[in-house]
Amino acid sequence: MIRLEEWVDIVSMHKAGVSISAIARELGISRNTVKATLRRDGPPEYRRREMPSKLDPYKDYLHERLREFPELSAKRLFDEIRAMGYGGGISILKDFTRPHRVPRRTTVVRFETPPGEQAQCDYAELGCHEVHGIPTKVYAFTMLLGYSRHLYVEFSDSCASEAFLAAHARAFSYFGGMPRRVLYDNAKIIALEHSRTRVTFNAALLDFAGRFGFRPQLCRPYRPQTKGKVERTIGYVKDAFLVGRVFTDIDDMNARVLAWLEDEANVRVHGTTGEVPAHRLPLEGLTPVSEALAWVPDRKLAPPVAPRRPPFRFEELPEVETRSLAVYEEVCS
Repeated sequence: MIRLEEWVDIVSMHKAGVSISAIARELGISRNTVKATLRRDGPPEYRRREMPSKLDPYKDYLHERLREFPELSAKRLFDEIRAMGYGGGISILKDFTRPHRVPRRTTVVRFETPPGEQAQCDYAELGCHEVHGIPTKVYAFTMLLGYSRHLYVEFSDSCASEAFLAAHARAFSYFGGMPRRVLYDNAKIIALEHSRTRVTFNAALLDFAGRFGFRPQLCRPYRPQTKGKVERTIGYVKDAFLVGRVFTDIDDMNARVLAWLEDEANVRVHGTTGEVPAHRLPLEGLTPVSEALAWVPDRKLAPPVAPRRPPFRFEELPEVETRSLAVYEEVCS
């Protein structure tokens, strides 16, 4: 097959009145090749020969994973096939999986906070799943330290204030201390009323905050465009931990998420800070947990039960309302 440059020469010489024989002699090709080229409707088409790729042995696996869980990120898939023996880079994986993955939303401007100043907290419903054979709403509690990006996550089947506050206590224990402020959204479990001029916090939250020595604050209402620095924590947990995994019950989720926090989430290089959250944690200067006053829930939390344990899994990102937290330039106190 002739090259593109030869096609250009043949066509231009023919249009200039050069004979087929003269073109063939000039370019060192046969007259039949010149004739065949002139009969073409356009330039010669080349099909790039596909070269073997290090990704080839894993393409069927990737197709299957993305067919079932299109929300999986390239990083998550890269970690999975690397554990299976893949020795290539992530760029070729991104190119191969891009048409099959759900696109991400554009990130927004983030605002930084000094060490120990702020944590951000959310309590999101993840949908209804069969736990112990019973349809159960599952909730995810997340707390993110603003400076270090050190993360704590736990799951619950209760949206009661006592369960929410108990998760705070375990988060502070996990971090080794309390920040000076905790930023929330406008859920009823946090504030009974929140307007531009008035905030009425839940009394149980105020009692808890006083005992643990932090100041609760709310994101300003009516300012959705000023989303701040926090990576969408709930979205990150869904994508990197929940989607594609099978769980037996809430206890199983919590045991495995703690291992994930230690082995992955808090030891990865954070995309914004460029540092490892676990390495920045000691720089937070948190108030030691030993300085907190005793706290006991108003109502005793129900003990877990464990009859039979049919598995459940998150087959896709739950289509439920989540309240992603943001850092605002201004907050109401």
